Formats: sequence, C-alpha cells, structure tokens
Amino acid sequence: MEHKIFLDLAIIIFLSKVLGAISRKFRQPPVIGMLLLGVVLGPTVLSLIKPDEIILWIGKVGVLFLLFEAGLETDIKQIKRDSKEALAPAIGGIILPYALGFGFSYLLNPNIFQALIVGIIFTATSVSVSVMTLLDLGKLKKMEGRCIVNAAIIDDIVGILLLTIIFGITSNIEESNANLFIQLGKIVLFFVLTIGGGYFLLKPFFFNLKKLLLDNVVISLAVAVVMLYAWLAEATGLAAITGAYFAGLFVGQTEYKHKIKEDISLLGKSFFVDVFFVGIGLEFNLFDVKTEPLVLLGFTILAILGKIVGSGIGSKINGFDTVRSLRIGFGMVPRGEVALIVANMALARNLITADILSATIIMVILSAIFTPIMLKFSFIKLGRKGFKLQEEQQNK
Repeated sequence: MEHKIFLDLAIIIFLSKVLGAISRKFRQPPVIGMLLLGVVLGPTVLSLIKPDEIILWIGKVGVLFLLFEAGLETDIKQIKRDSKEALAPAIGGIILPYALGFGFSYLLNPNIFQALIVGIIFTATSVSVSVMTLLDLGKLKKMEGRCIVNAAIIDDIVGILLLTIIFGITSNIEESNANLFIQLGKIVLFFVLTIGGGYFLLKPFFFNLKKLLLDNVVISLAVAVVMLYAWLAEATGLAAITGAYFAGLFVGQTEYKHKIKEDISLLGKSFFVDVFFVGIGLEFNLFDVKTEPLVLLGFTILAILGKIVGSGIGSKINGFDTVRSLRIGFGMVPRGEVALIVANMALARNLITADILSATIIMVILSAIFTPIMLKFSFIKLGRKGFKLQEEQQNK
C-alpha cells in the first residue's frame, strides 16, 4: 500500500541513526552501519522493506548532496600547498589499483567497460576511517596524516573525472549512433559551461547576495545550484554527481562556504544520504551472490594491496622512509562513499553486473575494518621514523 512508504522511511531514518552511532562507537564509519541495516531489512534477512521508486529517488538526491559537500570540502589552496608530499602517493594510489582492478575484472569477464569501472572502484579512497583512527592516535596533523588526507582527496577527484569520461563515452555508445566526437564535444562543453559559469556567474552572484537581499536564503540557492549543475551534467550525457561536485567546488570558494556546508550536511545526512546507503543494502541479496568466494577474496585483497603498494611506492619516491610509506599506504586502503556511488550508478546503467556491486560492498566493509588495525600497528609497533627529505632540508 502507498502509505507504507511513510513507515518504511521512519524505520530507515531511525535505525540508520542508531546503527550509525554504534558504528562510530566501534571506530567505523556510519556508512558501514547503514549498509548492514539495509542488508538486514532487505531480502537477505527480513525482506521488510523493498526499495521502490520513492526510496531510490530520495537516495539519488542524497548522492548529489554528498558530492556537493565533497566539493565544498575540497580546499584547492591546501592541495597546492601540500601537493609536493601528497602527489606521488596519490598517483601511486591511482595507477596500481586501477591496473589491478581493470586486469582482474577483464580476466574474469572480458567486458572493457566493466573493467574500466572496476578500476575506478579500486582507486576511490574513503579518508573518514583513517581520519578517525589518526585522531585517536593523535597523528592527524603529522606529516603522514596530512599526506593521507590530501592524497585521498586527489584520488577522489581523479576518480570522478574518470567516471565522467567513461559515462560520457558509454552514453554515446548505448543510447545513440551519434559520432563519438559529438559526445566528446559535449563533455568539453560541460566543462566550459561549468568552469566559465562558476568563475564568471556563480562566484560573483554569491559574493553579492547581501546587495541582492538574498543572504537569508543562501541554503535554498545552494540547493538550486546543485540541481542546476546536476541537470547540466546529465543533459550532456555525464553523471549528475559530477555536476554536484563542481557546484560545491565553486560555491566553496565564497564567503558562505562554512554556512552552506553546515546546513547542507544537516539537510543531507538527516534524511537523504542515509536513505541512499540503506537503499544499497536493500538491493543487496547475499543469497543471490553467485560469485565464487575466491573471486570475492581476490577482489578485496587486490583492492587493499593495490593501495598499500601503490601509495607506498609513491611515498618512497617522495623521500619517506619505509615505515612512513607503509603508514601512508595503510591510510589509503579504506573505500567508502565514492566506491559505492560509482558501483551503484554503473549498475543502474548496466555497465557492471550485480556481482561487482556485491563484491564492492564486501570490500568496503572489510577495508574499513582492517584499516584501523593496520594503522595502529604501524604507529605503535613499528616505532617512529623520520622524513628524510624534511630532515635534509632542516640540516641545510
């Protein structure tokens, strides 16, 4: 019955907050609790709630708010300032995981687009787990902590850009017979309109809100901008989340950044974002997973090792010693929001199979569990080591 949606939403919102709090108590990101809640409420355990169109639509809006907030939090000046230390670990944490994800997927199923998507899933880093652990250890402001945070931001930006290109190309192949160059032209047009509109229209508009007597409705205007940029992205054949991210990137350069971030986080995470992650769990049926356990294990191990080795090598190139390189590699391991969003959107576009989404969910959960253990071991058991380049500069 139609009125059951209200009960379903009440259950989702209440229990997601309870499970989120429990997850934080055990030093895990709230998204883990929401995923597990969806699995329990869905066909795997209770079959209590079905993800109908309303739940899916609310979840889609939640994703836009989530990526808009990610754009707001992207501090371009800080990335430029710390890029010397973070760039090589970030590049290493992109190239090797992407190659492993692409190769592993293609060997199992020679589908080029699925392999491209799996590569992106492997590159995405959720820094929230590492941040909580580093805060617990009092190491967030140390060299390793700053490097992990900035490298993770760079990885997610690159992942979103790769997703933009892949979705743009596949929309041409799957939806029309138009020339590939036309679709590539649409991608270029999107970035021209987005960047040009951001610098010459969006930023001046927000800087003059007080003169326009609109500073009291800034959050409403921000939501309108998110929807406009999301529409523009989809109109050019790209992912709506790309538009939402760039909207946050430009709005985040105005004086209203902190107010909008606080309000949009409250609006999104009080309702929309929770429904999205619970919705993924609702669509996940453990009994329908036909993938061999060894394949799931290989998927997870490669995703974890790819980050440790890739970011570790990048850190060594930057001059970090072996212990600090390991710490940075461990901190780059967890996957979370971006990996789940990419997998969910790719499945909706039939670019990947349901088994890949299942493997991604399992990998996200396991990587979040193992990261705090590895980080604490590296800081407590392996002792303190120096940063060679930094020490050499200090001696000069």
